[in-house]
Amino acid sequence: MGKTNNQFTEQHLSNIKRRFYEKITKTELEPNVLSESSFSGLKQTQKSIINRRRYRKFIYIPVTAALSLCIFTGAAAAIGILDLSSVLHFLGVDRIAILQPVHQESEDQGIRVEVIGAVRDGDTTEVYVSVSDLISERIDENLDVYDYRLTGGKASNAQIIYYDRAAKTAIVRFVTQGEISTNRMTVRINTLMSGAARKDGYSVPVDWNLLLQQKEKNSYEMLNSDQISGLGGKIANGMDTDSFQVLRKDQTNIAVQGVNWMYISNIAFVNGKLHVQINPDNEVGGYNHGFFYFIDEQGHRLDIPENSISYGYYMKDGVGYGGDYIEYIYDLSSFKALNKLRIQGSFTNIAEVIQGKWETSFNLNQLNRSKRGHVNLGKNAGTQVEATLSPIGITLTGEALGMIRMEDLKIELQLKDGTRMSALTGFIQLDNDLVKWISSKTIRVEDVSNLLINGQKVNLEE
Repeated sequence: MGKTNNQFTEQHLSNIKRRFYEKITKTELEPNVLSESSFSGLKQTQKSIINRRRYRKFIYIPVTAALSLCIFTGAAAAIGILDLSSVLHFLGVDRIAILQPVHQESEDQGIRVEVIGAVRDGDTTEVYVSVSDLISERIDENLDVYDYRLTGGKASNAQIIYYDRAAKTAIVRFVTQGEISTNRMTVRINTLMSGAARKDGYSVPVDWNLLLQQKEKNSYEMLNSDQISGLGGKIANGMDTDSFQVLRKDQTNIAVQGVNWMYISNIAFVNGKLHVQINPDNEVGGYNHGFFYFIDEQGHRLDIPENSISYGYYMKDGVGYGGDYIEYIYDLSSFKALNKLRIQGSFTNIAEVIQGKWETSFNLNQLNRSKRGHVNLGKNAGTQVEATLSPIGITLTGEALGMIRMEDLKIELQLKDGTRMSALTGFIQLDNDLVKWISSKTIRVEDVSNLLINGQKVNLEE
């Protein structure tokens, strides 16, 4: 082989690195199973994975350059560039590019929890965690991470966004919002629930004729506020009230078909309002939850506000817990033909509660790419909210958010190249005054020219 006069320079190495990154970003990944609705909490599972053939292409590279490329690609694999794309193949390469690989594991009760990757941008932290069952079939597409904590942040949310049936592994995305004073983060999980699935349309057997006949004759009990373990709905505004009216316990035993963790222990009118009292099971009843609602003869769901009172207590492992009974209260005074109403329920059914201790800690640096602005979502200054734009999505903060339904929020991003991104779904209500939109595509903040929220332009500043 003849001697060449060409020298391998820093520019050559830069070109090789550039080509390497281009190769990664163009690598053909598995089919994307996430859509905008996936980021709104709707769980989607992939029933089949299309196997795609991969072809090797031989490229001639000078020996010195090839050696440098081998060293660089080895380092890339070591820091997790390729590993993240293989594990989180349902994400787009633009999202994977901003994630910091973590790969910290914790194992308990035959279940392995691994923090795969994370990103912190402004006040928002996004963490991807895999949960795998090593010995049984307890992990499924309806996994619910019930009791967990992420260090720092004002409010958190956990959603399963992908399930690999063959590997018995679920991928859970944690989102936490709020200032974090340190780069050191900890993910701690104490309770997992398998088979957690919510279903609407449970039929509630009600004898309206009997209820109406006894409407003015029902007896009730008075509870002091210190006997109440929880209030829901507008009745919560009366927490300072000296006493509350509730039904006598266990006057009926009405089963709701398909819901095996509770029964209706009493149902009757008290001072013209319908009370539905349930007695949850002490084992899984504390984790399951749901509510009742009403439909008319045509099957249309009616907008009837619900109040609730939790009271009584039960003992478990020597510890007293409140909420042995839950009583739902409905004002039906505006309906004349009550016997034409039907009661239905929306409830979860959890198969198993798994207690353990899974904890991992890791360092996570912050990306400093964000813009902020303010917008009025109403007609007065009291409806002003702050909007923060980051590569992850948009954060809205302000007291006015407590008066706005998430389904009424419409967000549009106008990019400098003329394209637009619309956010119609993907909202998470982290708190009464905190709403987060998680974009399914990573946002190039510097390319955003305008942000519109419900048609109002937000003046963004660095």
